[in-house]
Amino acid sequence: MRLKGKTALVTGASVGIGAAIARRFAEEGCPVYLVGGRNRRALEDTLAACRKAGAQAAGECADLAYLKALEGIFGRALGFLKQIGILVNCAGARSHKPAQDFTLEEVETLFRVNAMAAFLLSGLAARHMLERGGGQILNIGATAGEAGVPSNSLYCATKGAMHLMAKAQAAELGPKGIRVNVLAPGTTLSEGTVKRVEEDAERARKLLETVPLNRFATPEEIAACAAFMASEEASYMNGAVVLVDGGRLCL
Repeated sequence: MRLKGKTALVTGASVGIGAAIARRFAEEGCPVYLVGGRNRRALEDTLAACRKAGAQAAGECADLAYLKALEGIFGRALGFLKQIGILVNCAGARSHKPAQDFTLEEVETLFRVNAMAAFLLSGLAARHMLERGGGQILNIGATAGEAGVPSNSLYCATKGAMHLMAKAQAAELGPKGIRVNVLAPGTTLSEGTVKRVEEDAERARKLLETVPLNRFATPEEIAACAAFMASEEASYMNGAVVLVDGGRLCL
């Protein structure tokens, strides 16, 4: 119950890492407001799991690429939770292509979802947290925000932007009682990743060779780290980029 007495707004919470974080926060005693993507059924399943864990939980599906909707989303989350002590920016989009093949629409969408929505939600959260005397913003980045990955230059660019955003906000907001950090997972066996691994076993084998632990992460392992980073046990952590990648970037 390390998050008892806190409240959290979690984006990207329908499936994968976001859903695992929502469930873990609920198990740690934290009421949650969840923002999912297109998969309404998956979001309802996550909400049900959070309630089963004993936490108050509500949420909605939304397209975070539509930036004008963010203020309304934050307002509804605040209306349900009454106060927001933790913001988890987990929503993300990917596109695997050579650098020369990205379209303008893909560039706009990925930057809107991965960087701009996180930036704007962080601003809304900061305004609220400053009024209540503090809070925490946890951004779910990626190892791709720290190192280049072939055929992922656009994703790398958006996650790199998120990482530096968090460091700058940590320097600005830390003195005012708001901690801002990044949790950067390596390859994690969420639904989409499992599908890609099954479709291209040879690529998965080569990728696995770059991970010293010789396996990929589970969403629950990433969520465990997120719970620690959001707790008072990490009260001196600010502006950090925590790699949870099995040692991949050590090589």
